[in-house]
Amino acid sequence: MTTRALSNALIAAGELILSFADKKIEFSYKSSRKDIVTEADKAAETLLISALKQIDDIAILAEESHADYTIGSDPCWIIDPLDGTTNFYAGLSIYAVSVAHFNGVHVDYAGCYLPVTKDLYLAVRGEGATKNGKPISVNTQDDPQQAVVATGFADITQNHSKHTLAVFNKLIFETRAIRRLGSAVVDILFVADGTFAFFYEAGLAPWDVAAASLIASEAGAIVSDFQGEENFITDKSIIISNKELYSFIRGIIHKNFETVGGK
Repeated sequence: MTTRALSNALIAAGELILSFADKKIEFSYKSSRKDIVTEADKAAETLLISALKQIDDIAILAEESHADYTIGSDPCWIIDPLDGTTNFYAGLSIYAVSVAHFNGVHVDYAGCYLPVTKDLYLAVRGEGATKNGKPISVNTQDDPQQAVVATGFADITQNHSKHTLAVFNKLIFETRAIRRLGSAVVDILFVADGTFAFFYEAGLAPWDVAAASLIASEAGAIVSDFQGEENFITDKSIIISNKELYSFIRGIIHKNFETVGGK
C-alpha cells in the first residue's frame, strides 16, 4: 500500500490547521477544563476521515468524532487530527497531525506531519522510517547525564501525580535535560530522529501513540508499555527509547510507579 495518498492527506490536514492560526480560534471543553477542542481539530479530522476512507474504507478511531471505537481484530484508521491542541491555541508551533493504519494485528504503516516546520515522518513496518524522504534513526547516547529526554503529564489529572512527579524529579538530576513539549506525537518523533534519547508517559490514548510509535520502532527504538510489554497502544503507558538507555528509564519507572499503565 503506497504512502503517497497518506502523505497528501496529512499535508492537506496540516495546511488546513494553519489556515486557522491567524484567526480568533473558537474552542470548547471536553473531559475537563484542561482538555479543549478547537475548530481546527474538527475540520482537520473531517478532512482526514474523508481522504483515508478513499485509501482504505475501514473503521475509524479518531479523537474528536470517533473516540469510542474499540481496537480489536478488525482493521481501522487511528487518527489524531491535531496533537498539541493547547500549544496550537496558545500560538506555540509544537503540534502534529497523526495517522496510523492498524491492520487487525498491528500498525503496519503510519505518518505524522508537523504543519509549522513542514516535516513529514513516514514508516512502513519492516521498511524503516523517514523524515522528509530521508532515513532516520535513534541516537546512540548511552550516558544518562548526557541525554536530553522527554515526558508528558497526561496522567496528572488521573490521580497519578505522586508517581509521575517521582520519576520526573529523579530524571531532573540524572539526565542532561528533560523536556515537556506538550505533544506526545512530537516527543516520540524526536526520539525517532535522534533528538531525544527517550520519552515516557502514562495516561495516553491510542491516537497519541499509534502512528509515532511505529515510526520510532522502525527508526530503531525499543517501544513498550511501563510493564515492558507491547500493549502500549491500548494500555495507556509508553516508553520509547534508544537501546542504550531503555533499561535505565524502565528501571526508574518500575521503582517509582506503584500502579502502571495509567490504571
